Amino acid sequence: MIPTNSSGTTNGCDNISSNCVVWQGPDIACINLCSGDTISEVTSKIATKVCDIITNGVSANPSLAGLDLSCLNISGTTPTTLVPVLQEMVNAICSGSGSTRSSLSPSSQVQDDLPTMTLPACMQYNDVNGNPVTELRLDLFASLIANQVCTNLASINLINSTLTSYSNRLDVLEACVLPCSGAVTEVQIIPTCVSNVGNLTNVSIVVSALESAYCTLVGGTGTVAQMNLAIAQSSIVSASPTRNNSSATYSSIGGWNLTPTTLAQSLQNAWVVIDDLYTAVGSIQTNCCAGGCSAVTFAYTTATSTSGQGTIDNVNFNFIGSTIPNTFNDSAGFSLVTLTDILGASLSTVVSVSTLQNNTTGFDFSTGSLNTQQELTASVDFKVTDGVDTCESRQTSKIAGLVPCVGSLAAGSVSSTGVVVTFLQSLGTTAQYVIDILTNPGGVVASTVTINNPPASVSQSITGLTPNTAYNIRVTANYAGGTQICPTVAFSTITQNAACTLGMDVAFVFDYTNSVGNVNAITDFQTNSASLVNNINASSGSNDYRMSIVTADENTGSLPNYAACADYTGLPAAQRLNLINSSGVYQTITAWEMFQNNNGTTFTSQLAKLDGGVNGTCVNFGAGVNAGGDPTDYAAQLIVGAANFTNIFRTNVAKFVVIVTDSLPGGTQDTFNATVWAGVQQMIFDANVKGVRYIIVGAGVDLNGTINGSVIYPWRELALQTSGNYNNAATASQVNGILSTLCS
Repeated sequence: MIPTNSSGTTNGCDNISSNCVVWQGPDIACINLCSGDTISEVTSKIATKVCDIITNGVSANPSLAGLDLSCLNISGTTPTTLVPVLQEMVNAICSGSGSTRSSLSPSSQVQDDLPTMTLPACMQYNDVNGNPVTELRLDLFASLIANQVCTNLASINLINSTLTSYSNRLDVLEACVLPCSGAVTEVQIIPTCVSNVGNLTNVSIVVSALESAYCTLVGGTGTVAQMNLAIAQSSIVSASPTRNNSSATYSSIGGWNLTPTTLAQSLQNAWVVIDDLYTAVGSIQTNCCAGGCSAVTFAYTTATSTSGQGTIDNVNFNFIGSTIPNTFNDSAGFSLVTLTDILGASLSTVVSVSTLQNNTTGFDFSTGSLNTQQELTASVDFKVTDGVDTCESRQTSKIAGLVPCVGSLAAGSVSSTGVVVTFLQSLGTTAQYVIDILTNPGGVVASTVTINNPPASVSQSITGLTPNTAYNIRVTANYAGGTQICPTVAFSTITQNAACTLGMDVAFVFDYTNSVGNVNAITDFQTNSASLVNNINASSGSNDYRMSIVTADENTGSLPNYAACADYTGLPAAQRLNLINSSGVYQTITAWEMFQNNNGTTFTSQLAKLDGGVNGTCVNFGAGVNAGGDPTDYAAQLIVGAANFTNIFRTNVAKFVVIVTDSLPGGTQDTFNATVWAGVQQMIFDANVKGVRYIIVGAGVDLNGTINGSVIYPWRELALQTSGNYNNAATASQVNGILSTLCS
């Protein structure tokens, strides 16, 4: 308790009964003390225990019967109680008797008095029982050290003896200076080119002769530094033109060392140059001085052109590289141009090189019936004369054969386990086409079909594929012995589409650029929105459907025409996407209606706001910028891709995206090109992974573009490769019909 200075207290503390103070410590079993006992009870229990100890402890003189006390050597009767025993122990201690120590010999007593020493790590060992010994009594410790000292002395004596032996041997070696004298015999060898050739000769003599010969050699060839200087002296390098053929370099001649580092390599390059100069001088001797052919140069190049079937129909010969002085003319029957195919068939004609040498257009030589699918050989027999000198040369070259690739290669009617491969071919029924379905990535052949006697338009169904898997279509064309592997086309099998009766998510994407087709489409969908909603509601089963609306718009240098409209500005910012593409075009993607359960009413209401709404004053169409493409495809990507622009699609329901457009897809490029086509292919992949089918309506499905030489209808491919459909009529009834077909 806390002391106080109150006058009502005793000894400075408040007066309080001990019965009012409670023990809050732990229970103490030995004195039967419990938490919660009062101080009065605690004090009583402790006092009782103390009195018991006093009464029943030493004063009680307890019995020690059964205790062995023989070591005390107590005379008379051995006591059996505590007090007499204690007294005998005290007597023994004081007199020095009764201790077992008195019975020990003096030497044993000394040993017992010796300290224990810890063994250093290097002297620790295991006893006979395998137990480690880490310390010994001092006498045993000294004995162990003495034994170790004796062992060390023996080792030192052995080392000293060995060192003496080594010293004696070293004296002999140091005294031996080549040639060795005494009992040491010098090694002999048989030299083959220096000093006493063919006979056994002391090594010292041969080494001396070698040194002399080496010095003589260095004097004749020069030092290494001098050799390197000589190698670097040449100004002729790998890129230097040869004298015999100015269009060739020395690096093209066999045996030429690109970077000579040894005298041998430098000498080899010198001989290459000498041979080239020898040939060039010979040509000069033959042509220069005896006539005027030194001023004549013969040269030609070739280029091919293709027919409508993609085969080579003409070879263009260009002689712009030739130089024929005006005093020369082609000899009669020359210059002769010949084309020969791999089967040995040939065509020849005579041209005037002297006339064509300045003609950049060149001369077209028809291939006629030659096999152009395999390698052709072109040859020109040049021959010109000025009446005195006749100059001639035969030059040949190879022209690669060409088998045309198929056109409009596409994957259609893609399902979870199959695809329909379509393409156009113009080689006729004698051509053969091999269709390979390759895993992507990996390139492993999953399926192969060979088509013989193909029609002009090929449509081949392939099954047995894995659902939700990416593949490449590879077509190999074989014709007239030639082969051509065409560029691949990617597609992905789809997941198993859910039945419409399990529920439907339908997103509508409208091309909102100002054109007659788009304006009429919006009007039609607004007029017939009720039938559209009713059809989706009826097809979904259990009144389980969701609908959304997105528009894709663009303008030059400004935000959309409806940027200040309350119907637009009232939308959440996340539903209003504005960007500027690389061409400075403003592109606006707007989500007017998000996916909501059974939202036919709000869908109709939001759709009615488009194209000016009821009063025609707001949410007007955008201007549109480039006829080459609109961002409608980009808007669809935002819905199906990771952006989930109109909320995420549900799983285990039928999923559709309806695109209404009269233009090509333009992405963020504002035109249909290879980049946009790659984006459409990604849309196909994403849709097939998620089980989304595309429905495309409007004039845009009839538009195409050329990518890498292939004509592509991108909207059709998007629809067909996702197991959807398309139609050029942009009406709500057409969408209803397609939905009903796909749902059935």
